[in-house]
Amino acid sequence: MLCYQDHQRKAITFDSFNISFYEHFVKYLVFEVPLLRRNKLIKGLKINTVGKTIKHLKSFLKDRIARKAIPFMDLSFLKGIEEDVDAVYLSWSELSSIYHLDLSSNPSLIKYRDLFILGCLTGFRFSDYSNIQLNELRDGMLHVIQKKTLSTVIVPLRDDARRILVEKYDMHIPKVSMTNFNYYIKDVVRLAGIKEPVKISHKRGNQIIEEVRPKYAWISSHTARRSFCTNEYLAGTPSDLIMAISGHKTEKAFRTYIKADKMKKASMIKKIWDNQPSL
Repeated sequence: MLCYQDHQRKAITFDSFNISFYEHFVKYLVFEVPLLRRNKLIKGLKINTVGKTIKHLKSFLKDRIARKAIPFMDLSFLKGIEEDVDAVYLSWSELSSIYHLDLSSNPSLIKYRDLFILGCLTGFRFSDYSNIQLNELRDGMLHVIQKKTLSTVIVPLRDDARRILVEKYDMHIPKVSMTNFNYYIKDVVRLAGIKEPVKISHKRGNQIIEEVRPKYAWISSHTARRSFCTNEYLAGTPSDLIMAISGHKTEKAFRTYIKADKMKKASMIKKIWDNQPSL
């Protein structure tokens, strides 16, 4: 908001919030807000990031109204915006190739690989799987208080996760920043040979931007969580059990997140076709 205030060269007060403010603010977020990515300056946020920003602003104003810090105002003009986005996940076979990847010639990458696999096996957010504590493992279960929601999640510790977390690191996970993690995990996935081109589309204003990159270039800390949810869903794990870990409140939001319905149906059709006579 301070950046927008500087951009407008005009102070923003509670009286500033109206439909005109909303329209200009959204335009600024989509096209003008400056971002520094690896020393490269870019402008504009993706649609879903803009939507989250508006949502947070609306929640803040509602709180101020509820506390009678400001007079009541109709906030219906603060409309949420979102788009149905593409996103990659890694299959079990791809995760296996990463898990068994020989990194003896690149030892500095080992901790990033291990953290990523741990995230894929637990379904936690990066802030949680990169900071697991000794007292959170009890009777073979991880009892983790999620930093984002402050809710407690209990997850069984898989054998492969135990080998990483307990046998390899003795519950002392290497500390890495998310920025470095997102940079180096791409190298790990590239070395695992996961290089097929993937096209991702997103909106910027009224335009649809399409980018084609090798699959490893799309991998980030969040891919671990998405891979966990998608692989569990495709394996037949009930959605409500996966959502208990992922934190999704509705099945509609969960299904949008995993992008696996069409794939699951296609796999079912393939099984039927495989049992049919060929020409």
